[in-house]
This record gives sequence, structure tokens and C-alpha cells, in this order.
Amino acid sequence: MPPASGATLWFAKEGAAQDDLALDLAVDATGDFFTAAVHGYDDLEARTPTDDAVELVLTRRSGAGQTLWTHAYDVRVDATPETLRADVRARVAADGAGGMLLAGNIQGTVDLGTGKLSDGAIVARLSADGATLWAHRVPGELTVKDVAADAQGRLYVAYTAPGTVDLGNEVKGASAGVAVFTADGTAERAFAVGSAESEGAGAEPLSLAPGADGSVAVAGRYTGTVRFGTNATQGSGSGSPFVALYGQDGALGWAKVRPGVKGSVRDVSRDAAGDVVAGGDFQGSFSWAGAALKGAASPSPFVVVTGADGTERWARDLGVDASVQGVAIHSTGEVLVVGYTYSWLENGATGPDGLGSAQLFTQRFDPTGQPLASRLFLGTAPEARGELYGVEAVPAVTLMPDGDAVLFGYTDRVTDFGVDKFKPTRGDVFLVRVKY
Repeated sequence: MPPASGATLWFAKEGAAQDDLALDLAVDATGDFFTAAVHGYDDLEARTPTDDAVELVLTRRSGAGQTLWTHAYDVRVDATPETLRADVRARVAADGAGGMLLAGNIQGTVDLGTGKLSDGAIVARLSADGATLWAHRVPGELTVKDVAADAQGRLYVAYTAPGTVDLGNEVKGASAGVAVFTADGTAERAFAVGSAESEGAGAEPLSLAPGADGSVAVAGRYTGTVRFGTNATQGSGSGSPFVALYGQDGALGWAKVRPGVKGSVRDVSRDAAGDVVAGGDFQGSFSWAGAALKGAASPSPFVVVTGADGTERWARDLGVDASVQGVAIHSTGEVLVVGYTYSWLENGATGPDGLGSAQLFTQRFDPTGQPLASRLFLGTAPEARGELYGVEAVPAVTLMPDGDAVLFGYTDRVTDFGVDKFKPTRGDVFLVRVKY
């Protein structure tokens, strides 16, 4: 019998005796999965962590969850002074030729197989069998926020920087923007995301998604007076959400800003037709495609869909006591939202029945925004550990061509993922595929 809708097809976990964090997931054209994680945090719960060594772990799995290869790379700092901390934050993309692209920031020294790289932003490419083809340190000071790749193997990096940044190969970037690297790691071009018009203002791109036509959807938040194209808009002090589409030449096609709203767009995704789905959290109220969304006193989750030409399609708020982790859109126009909720989901929004603690959920919407199936992955209440009260997140979600949902995250709670209860050692990494 075929699995029922919502059934867990398979579950994979990874981790060591210490805390481990999932970083990112990418899907190859063959349906294989590339993942990046960090293993081995000894004192993640401390107010001032002092880890002098962690591991960057890159893995390739088949569509059925079988591990094809995995590589662990030590990231180290000197043992003294104790204020030094080893750390790595990386995002990954499939290069279109069977390999993996990577960009991120490291604190410490790492050797991916082509020589030591220290302190700063790096870009790298691995072959289909996991061999490092090249790895470079980006000359300038920047913070990588998200990455993606096009069919030609170009690497797109959304970033922020203290000011104008040197990307190498005589390419300069603005303080917030998207950098494009060729398949051999050479900086090709960059374009700005927003333009600050006041002191302390600026945009922070948090997610990006290229399209088949070379355009790039970028989303995040902005503070102060920022100009998108010819439109200057005033963001809140804590940030206001934006979604924008840039052409292949970096020119702004359209921008959706909500200056009266506090919040941000956490994730953005596109389908083959170029339609854009964005999800995040907000406080205040705004309208989208004629729908009025009203946030609570605390941040509330929302999802919005826009056509490739900027036409607003539909929007939903998911009620109170919830948060968005990621979104994805299928070729059919169906939308997946992943997040955490303190209350039971009813008709695509939180209801009056509490769950005691935040629980991981998936929620489907049809192409018009009407709620479809939802799923709760129930876990025990989190336990305090030093300065932490629970360690969990789902930094990457995707929808497969057959409609299956794939979630990549980490948790330190006993959780029911539909294949017996997951009992992490401390904070462990999971990858789960669910049938829809």
C-alpha cells in the first residue's frame, strides 16, 4: 500500500555527544540532498562559550535517506585566550553538475582540502563524490546570510557588510546586497539590496531565490529610511519586512515593503513559473492582495505569495503563539509553511487549544491560499540548560517535485517524527521526509 498523506517516509539523524546544529539543506537535480551542520559544541549553554574546536560536517544523502558520503572538517582556534571561540556558519546550494557549493563565515582556521582558511567569509565547491575542487576566502569583511545557485553553477550570496566590501576580482559590493560568483569561485558581479537614506539605516537580506530567467527574489528586513528603486520608505526601529525582485542585470523589478509593520521575512522561495512565496513574523497590521492581516502584541507568523510580475496573489496570518521557520512553493502552486506553535492548528491558523510548549508543525495551502493538510511533530517540554531553554530550529525546508516535504533541523527534545520517538543525546541534527 502506498504511504498515506502526512506519513513519515524516512528519518535520519546525526550528531556527537555534544550539541550539534543543522545549518542548511540543498537538493540536487537527481533528488539527492546536500547538508551542512556543525558538530561538537561543548558549552553552547554558557553565557560566554569558549569552544576552541568544532566540526563542519558536509553530507550527501540519496532521496531515500541513504548516506552517500560525509566529510568532517575541524575548525580550531588557539586554546588561549579563552575568549577565542571556534565557530562556523555556512549555507549550501547544488551546483547543477552534481556537486555542492558552499559559502559562510568561520571563526578560527579550517582546511577543506585545498589549504588553510582563517577568520572570515569563504566560498567553496565540492564535486559529486565530495572532493573539494576549490575553496577561497573572500577578501572583504562580510556576513553571509543565504546562498543559492543557478543552472550554470553560479553561486549567489546574500550578505551584509560594515560598508563597501571587496569581493575579489575587482568586484565591489554595497553594504547590503547579493554577490555572484562563477563556477570556479571568481567574483563576477554584485548588486545592492536597498540604499540607506539616513544614519543607521539599511537593508538586511535574509533569504534569496534565483529564477530560471536570471532574476533573483530577495527578502528580509530594513530599518530607517531605505530606498528601493525610486521609492524611499521608512522602516521601524526593529526592522520592517520587504520582498524584492531583481533582474539578471541587478536592476530592481519590483519591491514590496510594509513600513508600518515591525518584523521581517525569514524565508523566500520560488516555483518554475517565477512566483514568489515569503514567510516571516510581524507586529502591527498590513494588507496584501486585499486581505487584511492583523498581528498580535507579540510577533505573529504570516505567509504571502506574489506573481513573477509583482502581482500580489494571496496572504495569510497563522494566528498568535506561532512562528515561521521556512516556506516552500510547489510547481502546482501549493505552499508549505514550517514553524513552531504553542496552540493547535485549525483551518491554517492557531486555535484556542494550547499545546503546553512549542511544537513543530507543517501547514499546506492550496494555490489560492486555502488551508490543506497540517502535521504536528509533538515533543516533550524543553528543559533549561544553563543560559539555554531548549535548542531547536529548522533552518531549511523544501518541497520535492513529487510534493514530499523535507525538513532539516536540530532539537534537544524527545520528539515524535512518526518513526519511533527521536531521543537526542543533547542537541542533535535530523532530516525527515514526509509524504504529501
